[in-house]
Amino acid sequence: FSEADAKQAVVYYRERFSTIGLFENRVYDGIPELLMSLKSKGYKLIIATSKPEQFSVRITDHFDLTKYFDCIAGATFDGKIGTKQEVIEYAISKVGISNVSEILMIGDRHHDVEGSRALGIDCIGVLYGYGDRAELEGAGATYIAESVSDIEKIITSIQ
Repeated sequence: FSEADAKQAVVYYRERFSTIGLFENRVYDGIPELLMSLKSKGYKLIIATSKPEQFSVRITDHFDLTKYFDCIAGATFDGKIGTKQEVIEYAISKVGISNVSEILMIGDRHHDVEGSRALGIDCIGVLYGYGDRAELEGAGATYIAESVSDIEKIITSIQ
C-alpha cells in the first residue's frame, strides 16, 4: 500500500471494527469465574490493551465483564499511547500504583511480556491465547499458564 492507501485501509478497518468486528469474539471458558474469584479476594484488576480504549470498554460491556475491572486502559487513536509499554504505563498512572512489584501482567503475546518486562513487571504468559510457549518463553515470561485455571494457581502461589 502507498501511505495514503494504508491510511484509508485503517479507516475502513476501524469503521467495520467499531460496529461489527469488536463483537466477533468470545470470552474464554472460565474467565468470568476467574475474574469474580480474584475480585472477591481483593485483587485490583486492570486491563492494559493495545486495542483502542473506547473499543475495549464496549467489548467488556458487551460481555458483562466491566464490573470486574478497576480500570480499562487502552491505546489512543492518535498514537500518543500505542505500544504495550505505553499502555501499561498509562494504566499504572490511571490507578496510581507506585510499586510495580505489586503488579502481575497477564498476556498471550510477546508484546505483553516485553512491555511488562521493560517496566520491571512480572508476566504470566498464557497458552490458550494467540501466542505459543516458544514465543512467550523467548520474550521472557516469568510464568506460563496452560489454562485459565492455572492463572489463579500461579497468582495465589506467589502471594
